[in-house]
Amino acid sequence: MSSKLHYHGELDSAIKLLRIAYGFENWLEVLRLSEDLYEDALQAYNMQMISSDAILHTKRSIIYYVGYALLMQGIAYQKLSEFDKSRERVLKYADWGWVVNPDEEAKAEIEFYANTSKLNLIVLELLQGNGDGIEEYISFIQANVEETTAGLLTLLEANRINGLQVHGYHDMFDEHASQRTRQSVKPEDMPSYLKYIYEYTLYKIRTSDQETAINNLLYCLAIASKISYDTSSIKYVTLFEQLRNYATVSQVEKYKSILEGI
Repeated sequence: MSSKLHYHGELDSAIKLLRIAYGFENWLEVLRLSEDLYEDALQAYNMQMISSDAILHTKRSIIYYVGYALLMQGIAYQKLSEFDKSRERVLKYADWGWVVNPDEEAKAEIEFYANTSKLNLIVLELLQGNGDGIEEYISFIQANVEETTAGLLTLLEANRINGLQVHGYHDMFDEHASQRTRQSVKPEDMPSYLKYIYEYTLYKIRTSDQETAINNLLYCLAIASKISYDTSSIKYVTLFEQLRNYATVSQVEKYKSILEGI
């Protein structure tokens, strides 16, 4: 089979499948798909190096697909708390010295992944309870507003998993859960925002602020009941039942009202 036919859109289709698995937080499937993508992308790159007749029908430079596969492997291992394996993948997309004569598009992809690797190495340290890079990470969040949700989510996860000290950033967490912030969230960003609010809810439970925790949990449940692409309602209901004894009468009534509408 010719290389032209073999790679006609297959890499881009793999990216779509990966994003679906990521959305459902199916980390084992993310690993499987990203490993396949990595092998296919490397094979495609090698074919390009061997033969000038190897034309790939892809939307992006082949470096994008190699890097994306490694990025997703790193994320999956991170979510599975296999931090050493995650670090191995991050270091792989930090080093592109093996790429021969990259064109301008490839150079741009290499720069992107190399910069991303630096940040994700800090993330791994934070998740393992090492706060040495926290100020640099906070500066990144503040300089890149579009990364606020993911960044603050990482800090709260690190606090839950390994006790990273984050109390000094309490106001940032509260602001990102405020009514003002909620009103500005775009529909396409809502699934990731709900993940933040749920993690924020767990943080509030750890700090013995059950009233705020329940209010945020009810927000998650109310939004999830309105959007078809969130499958977390069972998780929200389970946590509410665990907190029911702390709920006020009005909170219980709101909870019942939301369930009736699902």
